[in-house]
Amino acid sequence: MLGSVDVAIDLGTAVTRIGIVGKGIVLKEPTFIGLNTKTNEYIFFGEEAKQIYGKTPNFIKIVKPVENSILSDFDACVALIDAFTKRAVFPYYAHNRLIRTGLNAYVSIPSSATEVQQKATAEAVKRVGYVRAMLIQKPFLAAMGAGFNIFGQTPIFVVDIGAGSVEIAVIIMGGIVASRTLILGGDNLDRHIANYIHLKYGIITGELTVEGLKPSLLNYENHDASATIRGKSLENGLPKSVKITSSDIREAISPAINQLIDGIKEVIETLPPEIVDGVFRTGAVLTGGLGTCPGLDHFISSEVKIPIIASQSSENATMQGLLTLATQKDVLPRILV
Repeated sequence: MLGSVDVAIDLGTAVTRIGIVGKGIVLKEPTFIGLNTKTNEYIFFGEEAKQIYGKTPNFIKIVKPVENSILSDFDACVALIDAFTKRAVFPYYAHNRLIRTGLNAYVSIPSSATEVQQKATAEAVKRVGYVRAMLIQKPFLAAMGAGFNIFGQTPIFVVDIGAGSVEIAVIIMGGIVASRTLILGGDNLDRHIANYIHLKYGIITGELTVEGLKPSLLNYENHDASATIRGKSLENGLPKSVKITSSDIREAISPAINQLIDGIKEVIETLPPEIVDGVFRTGAVLTGGLGTCPGLDHFISSEVKIPIIASQSSENATMQGLLTLATQKDVLPRILV
């Protein structure tokens, strides 16, 4: 190894993934971290921090260091990346004492990130000990992870729905010809659902409770499932159980989905005629966590009047794109931020 290791880092709003080039994805953990405010020490990371979210004493603060796909707490991000690197990368190279001097990071970044935000992300990675931090915009990664050639002459329309934001972009010959970033990812949908339950059923629910409803209930195939949840009654503050259905979830998030559809239409409207023709022939690909929602691709397709398919590796598309592009040293400089 001679002390050189290429590491892919997808620092997501809800989930952080780390991969090693040549080995694949080696870590997938929630982007949560726990701070002991008495000692100013970070003591919980990833899944263990998420599991105690909302249940801790006053001196334990659970932080989500990434909001809307952008670093919101620099120190917490550094601590989280450091802990995840030690957990995911070091075990593979425990024999190599030079690993700290040869870590190269390939990091995903939203296309809407400002220069200051880009520098902050690179600096957070370097603080951990990475020698180089190479930033790549998420639309390129999502398209590459979905199996498309981003350097070809055929336009690629990608809609990447993450937890913090939605990246809508049209890519051709290694460049973005039109794009839009919407702050209505999975976390935003959770807030819509929580507000809906609050108003319709009169209970206050926790974030993790609401988050757990989407995988089991959200679908656009007219398949109505149901689940019982418990929250705090607005009337008397006592525990109250209610039954939530798939119809409730679809109705709750309909304003956000309509906003997503409008965003896709607006991107199409800005395209040159020749590229519009290519987009209508090839269609669009849906990636990100919400891309796995049954029937969502067909629902959006019926509204925007172009073919839309969900990527088979929807959740891991960005990470797969990072791992693939990290091996293509000849074309990589063309898309580095």
